[in-house]
Amino acid sequence: MSTTYEISELFKAYVDDADTTFMSAGDAVSFLNFGYREFVSIVAEMDSNIYTKTEEYIGVNAKVLNLATTVLGDKVLGANPDTFRMYRLMRVSKSDGSGNVKYYVEPSRSLVSLRNGVNLYMLRGTELLFSEEIDNVLIDYVGFDDEPFTTGNTANSGAGVFIDDLTQFHDLISLLACKHYQIKDFSANPVLMKQLEERKRAMSDFLITGRSFGAQNMVVGSDETTFF
Repeated sequence: MSTTYEISELFKAYVDDADTTFMSAGDAVSFLNFGYREFVSIVAEMDSNIYTKTEEYIGVNAKVLNLATTVLGDKVLGANPDTFRMYRLMRVSKSDGSGNVKYYVEPSRSLVSLRNGVNLYMLRGTELLFSEEIDNVLIDYVGFDDEPFTTGNTANSGAGVFIDDLTQFHDLISLLACKHYQIKDFSANPVLMKQLEERKRAMSDFLITGRSFGAQNMVVGSDETTFF
């Protein structure tokens, strides 16, 4: 299972609700998008590399870069991101303006240490703050499509679009969508909820082991500079 249509059809089969006055096509899409965002959150906490994105901002020449309003590169935060929305910031570096890292900037946990230090950054709201003026910035972040499911790409098999390579666990998106549906329905299906927990455990075991044998992909140590 790998397309929006297939995942949507499984969700509809699980809830088995033919009453379109209670759950319209738009409602189903909303539940699926809620389920997808929760799915991404679960995956990213165990293996950030699956959804790693990179954006470069050229000609910043300032101590502040607003990731929701910038015109120096794609917006990744705010009401209307230009590309994948940022879920977690992983690394920040000074770049050469051609997508290459010159050196990494270290994270700071407070404005005091930022203002008193050197080669530091801090994410505050939608703003990246720097200890000194920086010209070109490269960020690595965990990013995702806010709303991969639409009424159009769930309408028929020909309209379905690819989600990601975790195809063996895409039933989890449907199950997570069911959880949100059940809140609206004021009822819970214990069989579905049991399956949800079993599938979450299976995916967790898979991601903890690592997608390549002998190379665990869990986010530990300083490779991802810890999530901020």
